[in-house]
Amino acid sequence: MLNSTLNRTLNLTLFKGNVIKKTAVLTVLTSLFLVGCGSDQNFKREVDGNEDYLKSPSLKPLIIPEGTSVPAESGDFYIVTTEVKGELGKKLDIRPPVLPIPTIQDAFAIYNNGSVTFNAPLSNNIWDRIPDSLSKRNIFIASGDNNSIKTNKAFMVRADEDQAVEASYSMTRELLGDTETITISITSLTRGAEDLISQPIEVQRYVVGLFNDIMDDVAPDSVRVVPRKAQDKEAEKENAEGKKPATAVSGANQE
Repeated sequence: MLNSTLNRTLNLTLFKGNVIKKTAVLTVLTSLFLVGCGSDQNFKREVDGNEDYLKSPSLKPLIIPEGTSVPAESGDFYIVTTEVKGELGKKLDIRPPVLPIPTIQDAFAIYNNGSVTFNAPLSNNIWDRIPDSLSKRNIFIASGDNNSIKTNKAFMVRADEDQAVEASYSMTRELLGDTETITISITSLTRGAEDLISQPIEVQRYVVGLFNDIMDDVAPDSVRVVPRKAQDKEAEKENAEGKKPATAVSGANQE
């Protein structure tokens, strides 16, 4: 009887030990799998679905039998046959182009041929604040004066890229009355041994991206204030959770 009890206890202990080991192994494998998925950013650039559309047959000219009357041709339904030049399938980058977004009142910005041109009132001191914005992103200035800045090469990290690019920039300023016009251009762009300076989409992505980062740094506090509607929703959420909104607490303190 004692031996039987000891055997059952021993078997149960061994079983539990094996279960724990298997569970640990599965946990480690699952963690590695999730880490791999988390670092793979290809889904942000690829078409979601299969590539059967690439197997579509090419269009053939319409054969009209003799004696058959057909309506007159209309340009509204004409399909232009062009030779496809560029990436296809999973190699296609579906990310939209980056657009310059000025955050300063009475300012405008345009992107053209590898450069962002930005005009804003002098009172905002945009030019004087650019060095701090560059330093914040580990972009160091190679040379500069009151109207020009040239940077060293710096790595530009993006969450939707598997490998960071290395870029350098030049910036110029022109005073026009009580405004300043600043032009930001990209002077070099590489990813490893690959030169990207001849790829318009990549150039636009990184020069406009830097411009928007600078605009985020120099944006006035009024742009950063949470809209009243969002504040009201947050207050309603806190009330639903049994908490007093911040406005009620401050009001009580004032009394």
